[in-house]
Amino acid sequence: MRRLVPIAMTMALLGIPALADHPGERLDEVTAQKEPAFEAISGPPPDVDLIGADGQPLDLADLAGQVVAVNFRSSPCLEPCRAQHDRLAQTVASLNASPMREMVRFITIAEEPDGIDTVDAGNWSVAVPNGALEDLEVEFASRSARNGDNPMIHLFDREGRHVAIFHGASFAPLNLLMHINGLTNAHPHPEPEGLLDRARGWFR
Repeated sequence: MRRLVPIAMTMALLGIPALADHPGERLDEVTAQKEPAFEAISGPPPDVDLIGADGQPLDLADLAGQVVAVNFRSSPCLEPCRAQHDRLAQTVASLNASPMREMVRFITIAEEPDGIDTVDAGNWSVAVPNGALEDLEVEFASRSARNGDNPMIHLFDREGRHVAIFHGASFAPLNLLMHINGLTNAHPHPEPEGLLDRARGWFR
């Protein structure tokens, strides 16, 4: 519990209204300036076949409307994954002390869900891949332009786009928290205007 104090104190100093002062369209730029572990990306969600904690199929597309954070816990990845998971737990605990808890979902993908600590957070669950976890992890990681074997936390915006990666366990949990906050406040991207819509505009 002691390790959660710095973030909790920071949030208390910022206050919930301060968290709403997100940088808007400059979110990636602002986070990149503060956090070396951050990488902005852009793409659709990978095609995944997961089984949720309730034994039912889980599709990232079904979580549209929420910001989604995904991390992996493979059996060969010991200390690096544990360290990253601990950082993520700090972020989850602080985030869930704010109104953002209803807008964000955390998913840990693992071969065996037993023994994985999700800090009793109702918005953090463990899912099992319906296939090889290693193959799925490689597919997610292929979106990154960086080399290395560090575990990754993948972020998806409220429209389901794969928008960011936090690498390794050296990131500041507050930076992950603030980036997620920015995603919760981001305005939806407008649908491409069709020919009929443009034609209507000519007569307005």
